[in-house]
Amino acid sequence: MIPIGHVFTPLRLNNNVIIDNDIIIAFFLLLVNANCTLLYKNIPWQISSQKEILMTYAKKNGYLHPQFFVDDGISGTTFNRPGFQEMESLIGGGKVSTVIVKDLSRFGREHLLCGHYTEIVYPTLGVNFIAIQENVDTTEGVGTEMMPFHNIFNEWYAAQTSKKIRAVNEMKASKGMRISSTVPYGYKKIEGNKEQWYIDEPAAEIVRKIFNLCISGKGPSQIARQLEAEKVLTPTAYFNSVGKKTSNPIPLNIYGWSSKSVAHILENRQYTGCTVNGKSTTVSYKVHKKIEKCQDDYQIIPNSQEFMRIILSVSYPMSVVPVWQMNTKLSKSDLYQRLRKMKKLSLNFKSKLLI
Repeated sequence: MIPIGHVFTPLRLNNNVIIDNDIIIAFFLLLVNANCTLLYKNIPWQISSQKEILMTYAKKNGYLHPQFFVDDGISGTTFNRPGFQEMESLIGGGKVSTVIVKDLSRFGREHLLCGHYTEIVYPTLGVNFIAIQENVDTTEGVGTEMMPFHNIFNEWYAAQTSKKIRAVNEMKASKGMRISSTVPYGYKKIEGNKEQWYIDEPAAEIVRKIFNLCISGKGPSQIARQLEAEKVLTPTAYFNSVGKKTSNPIPLNIYGWSSKSVAHILENRQYTGCTVNGKSTTVSYKVHKKIEKCQDDYQIIPNSQEFMRIILSVSYPMSVVPVWQMNTKLSKSDLYQRLRKMKKLSLNFKSKLLI
């Protein structure tokens, strides 16, 4: 860590800064998150254009040894971003003399934390902060008076964007369209139509296997252990193997199924062919903590995609049994018990269970 009060003293030549070889200039870039890009396609917030602006500024002002730190697709209302955290670790290690951004909104959109870093942390550590568009240079004392107002406006913009995104989602839901872009394990998106899914057979076979094992009497933990013993890839590992990006890191044990993952599959109503909207929300545009909603508040849109058909050579009391039509308020334990007991209700004829 840099000692408190330590100040960098780079050499100056013709008003241009020359940085020692072991000290870098940190260029921080933030790309608008995916939802904002969808709403504002006409705004060219591209990483390449930001880099060009920063490099032009650096060459013009004599800043050497630049290093780019990029957060792509992450909201600026949080500072828990990989690129930002990497930059902060180097700043804490005394490896950065100056942080340069295209404009203050690229640094962040949470005015309290923006002010904390730019007005307290960086000056204390002797790190200069420059925002090109607003003409801010903290070492020279230029543009700092207006910084708080810029930061407040940037956060207001994020709040308005969040409201617009929620309004778009509500409109889509009212038209019976999907809100979530997440596709459950066992399905794929149809190319050119993100609203439509089709069955991903390799993964669908595992989904069918999980339901069959549950009906045969096994619980989530037992099923998870069996899948691991049979070396079945976990959903995250499977997605990675087929080149699909996921928010979860690749597990160390790619066969290490958890009972939670199995239970999630057994509880997922989308395998019945329906869309389920409004399962969760967040506290606010600033607090991204996920809040699960009551099942009574779900919006169910039937026949949105193909059923995940599970064919069983056993006896059941009806020829076709949609599990979720039996009881839409089943708890986790009730669901497992109901699936297990179905076998005992046999009327001695073979049937199909559609799930």
